[in-house]
Amino acid sequence: MTSTDLVPAGPGHGQAVRRRHRAEPDIVSATGERISASAARKLTHAVPRSSRNARASRWRSYALWCATYDWAEDEPNAVLSYLSDLGDRGHPANSIEAHFSTLRAMRAIQGEPLSDKEIKACQLVIRHRAGEEADDPLTEPGPLQADALDLDELRLMLRTLDRTTVRGKRDAAVLLLAWWMAARASEPARLNLHDAKIRTVQIEDEDGRKTAHQALIIKIRRSKADQAARGQEVRILATADQELCPIHALREWLDVLADDGQLTPGPLLRRIDRHGNIGANAAGRPPKDARRRGGITADTVNDIIKATAHAAELTPTPTPEERAAAAQARQEAFAAADAAPTAEEANAILKTWRTARRAARAAVRRITGHSFRRGWIQQALAAGNPPETVALHSRHSLRSTAFDAYRRKTVPWNQNPTRLLGLAA
Repeated sequence: MTSTDLVPAGPGHGQAVRRRHRAEPDIVSATGERISASAARKLTHAVPRSSRNARASRWRSYALWCATYDWAEDEPNAVLSYLSDLGDRGHPANSIEAHFSTLRAMRAIQGEPLSDKEIKACQLVIRHRAGEEADDPLTEPGPLQADALDLDELRLMLRTLDRTTVRGKRDAAVLLLAWWMAARASEPARLNLHDAKIRTVQIEDEDGRKTAHQALIIKIRRSKADQAARGQEVRILATADQELCPIHALREWLDVLADDGQLTPGPLLRRIDRHGNIGANAAGRPPKDARRRGGITADTVNDIIKATAHAAELTPTPTPEERAAAAQARQEAFAAADAAPTAEEANAILKTWRTARRAARAAVRRITGHSFRRGWIQQALAAGNPPETVALHSRHSLRSTAFDAYRRKTVPWNQNPTRLLGLAA
């Protein structure tokens, strides 16, 4: 056989070409390049919906600013001036940095990338805003972060549930899985029935004796840090305290599914309506992904966490009067900004309002889905676990700035160096 035998015969070798038409027309990009509709859809969906929505919102904000102040969207220094205005309006440095990242990428996609000089100037504007925040005595600098939630507080939240009911058993499973997984809110919501397996494992003690322990092995198919969907595994041992045991809670929830005839392939954690109907039988708007029609979403996980935190009195619940006052303050600030004679005066009004709102939000405890992730990491580190072991469980790189941010920056009181001076009261 010669090398020419391996070359497929083309149209010139007597083979007719049969052209096919696609049901969906090809897409033409902003730069004039053609791409199939299927490929364009996959490129779009490769980015999480929340990220797509955030980027679209930032670009709309930039486009509106350009129209308001007579800038072309692709004009040199337009992005720089927009970012500076965001700072003048009181937006924090981390928010301005997110806008910069989006606008820089969008300009590059459109064939009008920012110059190196512009990029450096934008970074200096962001740095200036970070310095302003650090010097502002009226607000705490840095991003508003969720507070960590420890095991004792988790117990208080669990005790607000009626764990004899279908909903109580489901919500207990959500809370315990999320905490012990050190999960992002989307991770327990994405679990399928066969992603969580209860096993008996043998653990060897210091004397070489092996004892049997119940364990939970959870397969996380894809997450924020694993967009390539390589998959990660989380292993959790049963706790002696049944109230805090995720394996006990999971078994109770699986019994609910079995009793309802729903121990079937599909989402692990399922919707429940006010009539007690479970999964696909539940009323209400289902998730956008038809394959997860009976399952909960990350919003459901966050709602359960926030509701039980309120019920356990770990976070305050704004009164109707407080909500109305906050809405009125916002309305008055924007009305005053609209009536201001200059952009500088309008920005100053909005900055004052944002600073006051931020200070009010920072003054109260914030418990969200990330409180569980932060809480587990901090409690595991405080218990003396090596950082590399904790990072492996939480699906972090040890070099990750995110992992470093979860770690406590303060020394425990019993190790405080001032205590060793012998002068502590």
